[in-house]
Amino acid sequence: MKLDAQHLSEATIAEIEELLARRGGAGRTVLALLEQDARAGVRRLAVRERQRLRRREAEQRRLRWIRQHEDGLWSTQMTHVAGVDEVGRGCLAGPVVAAAVILAPGTRLKGVDDSKVLDPPERQALRRQIEADAIAWHVAVVSAARIDRINILEASMEAMRVALDGLQPAPQHVLVDGNRSPGSSFPETLLVDGDARSMSIAAASIVAKEHRDELMVALDGLHPGYGFASNKGYASPGHRDALLNHGPCAEHRYSFSPLVERDQLQLGFGGVSPKIPETGPTGESAAAAYLETLGYAIEDRRYRAAGGEIDLVARDGRCWVFVEVKSTAVAGERNHPETRLSSAQRQRLMRAAKHFLRVRASDTECRFDVVAVDMSSTPVHIEHWTDAFTADGR
Repeated sequence: MKLDAQHLSEATIAEIEELLARRGGAGRTVLALLEQDARAGVRRLAVRERQRLRRREAEQRRLRWIRQHEDGLWSTQMTHVAGVDEVGRGCLAGPVVAAAVILAPGTRLKGVDDSKVLDPPERQALRRQIEADAIAWHVAVVSAARIDRINILEASMEAMRVALDGLQPAPQHVLVDGNRSPGSSFPETLLVDGDARSMSIAAASIVAKEHRDELMVALDGLHPGYGFASNKGYASPGHRDALLNHGPCAEHRYSFSPLVERDQLQLGFGGVSPKIPETGPTGESAAAAYLETLGYAIEDRRYRAAGGEIDLVARDGRCWVFVEVKSTAVAGERNHPETRLSSAQRQRLMRAAKHFLRVRASDTECRFDVVAVDMSSTPVHIEHWTDAFTADGR
């Protein structure tokens, strides 16, 4: 049916509504005809359609505004413009996650906006569309242990750099959310509140937010009782109560003031010290310090998953290293560490490692090391076995 005066006058209100739904709403010409119709029901329909038109036009203006930086770069024949953003900076637990996205020139993502102002169903639908239609996208995860090691700002910058380095093809220019450069190898433009001012940054914000939310839901199953699936690691009242009742877990950021200086956030421990790991020369910290002198990067500690626990997760170049630390403070108790790892222990370690690779790593090259730490004398004696056993348990 045509939307002209004759056909509209002959159509029922239901038929007009169905036709407008198929066409995505009424334009100004059709609205004028509807408003002049003698039927009150059609005029009421015109009022509703005019409101919808105003919203559509406002969204079109917003999309033109939010795409102005991309349009300017696209007009110079740059076809690979990336947006990069991070999420999780202010959490008490969990990783910080960054995403980088390259949208095709001319892309119009209806509804795309700062991920914080979108409802979960809107974010999920947009994420699927972004990942399906983007020229390239990449996500980077920096663990809570590494945040403690290098501080949250540097961890956020690192996550952005890794996300950008993972883009294929590489970007010609990068739009960065915030007022600090991550120090990537690409030309950058910094945009304060960039997730509300750039379509590419907003797309990256959505991808990063959804990816981190999924990680926190998975961590909720590994560390029940903290409400990670709902609070996503932020300092909600329920999360604070869990810290009061259970103390922090391996996914908490021990360098953050609420955990270092509990009175700052009034967690209400009531004089009961939280279960913060010892700060002295424990076996794990001694092993970590030793590995760092060899050039290893410690990425995580006490990683728990799939019924197993990994004492240290490290990087040796491009290889992930899962380290079992065996410590003793009793003189004469030093043994070859392989004799102290049963088959069942190895299987649990391997299950946890497989889970780590699945949810936290983009590459899968790995090995299993054992470090024995003898603290019965000074200096501490350390023995290190690389490739102590293989993934098949031998």
